[in-house]
Amino acid sequence: MSELLEVKYISPKKGRGVIAKKIIKKYTVVELANVVLIPNNDYNLIQDTILYHYIYEWNDPNNNGDKTNAIALSISQFFNHSYTPNLKYIYDYENSTIEYRAIKDILKGEELTVNYNGKVKDNTPVWFEVE
Repeated sequence: MSELLEVKYISPKKGRGVIAKKIIKKYTVVELANVVLIPNNDYNLIQDTILYHYIYEWNDPNNNGDKTNAIALSISQFFNHSYTPNLKYIYDYENSTIEYRAIKDILKGEELTVNYNGKVKDNTPVWFEVE
């Protein structure tokens, strides 16, 4: 159980999300998620399943292209999308992990969010209506 984070119901549209249990200072690493790399053949099988909504593009420059997606195994799966997020995520290809770091101070009770487009200031539309 994390001393910083908890999963709670947010809204009918968002479902569950991650809430700060106490103040989190800017630059704090709030989560380090291990990932499972998905072979491309398996990716094709899950495109029509609920798991598809939890996949990250995994563009490892050292990969030979047969595993270009991943699923994070952690509380990070409950970070909701925002175009004004308070976290950013960084891929660590060598260790097959994703680091989530605060990009501003986060108050106790505040929802933790990331930009699903991968870059903090990327306003490209996502595949669902944003709340």
